[in-house]
Amino acid sequence: MKPVRLSVLLAAVAGLLGALLVGTPASAAGTSFHAWISCDAGTNKITTGVTGQYGVPANTAVKVEFKVESGYYATATASAKIPATGSVITVAGKSSATGDLTVNGYTRDFPISGYLFYTEKVTATVKDTAGGILTSRSASCNYDRHTTVTLTCDHDTQTITARLDGAQYGEAQPMGLDIKWDRSTTSQASATDPVFTMQRFTWATHIVTPVNGTITDVGFSSPATDRYYQSQTVWATVSSPYTGRTLGSGTATCVYSDHRND
Repeated sequence: MKPVRLSVLLAAVAGLLGALLVGTPASAAGTSFHAWISCDAGTNKITTGVTGQYGVPANTAVKVEFKVESGYYATATASAKIPATGSVITVAGKSSATGDLTVNGYTRDFPISGYLFYTEKVTATVKDTAGGILTSRSASCNYDRHTTVTLTCDHDTQTITARLDGAQYGEAQPMGLDIKWDRSTTSQASATDPVFTMQRFTWATHIVTPVNGTITDVGFSSPATDRYYQSQTVWATVSSPYTGRTLGSGTATCVYSDHRND
């Protein structure tokens, strides 16, 4: 029972840290209220919106303020803020007869596909018609083609190992690059035990100096124990402590043990 209690404790700690709500367009009915943003390199368009239920009365008129909180793009030798940083657009909306609210925010053209990395964060604030704040949600999108994150579940060595490899990180970095590793575990001790999911939380942070534009980092290599079911997910974020910009990111998942069909 100790591993179960530890999972519950860590999940509670992670809940205190909070989580960034990242979403994609979805049917509002029956979903919790969330913001979403899509950065489509195929069309070079950024689109945003909110959808779901957030507890206001049905058929209520609202205003949704969409603000570009931050955004960066990177080439092999440089990075910069996106021009739209700080811009705000307000859209009128109205909840449905069931209390759902779906409002499309801004749509913007940007040559995402021309860069090695692109990220953007939007905050959507729902207000009543008098301007009072009802609720607020944030979402982010990332497009990356110079960073690879791998997660290996190895039964032979009884380890789970996370690794990041990056190329064309050629911008001068006097302080190196920060790599932040977030981690989540889903586990089930036996067929009769409940499934526990540890919420995403920061596991490790490292500083890496690019060599000829190449970076490599082992986020962790942790001992693993066979369970009825166990999977891991990691998220890695590369940023510059010199400029404060995010320059790369990636995520990976692996299943260490699964005896559900044995």
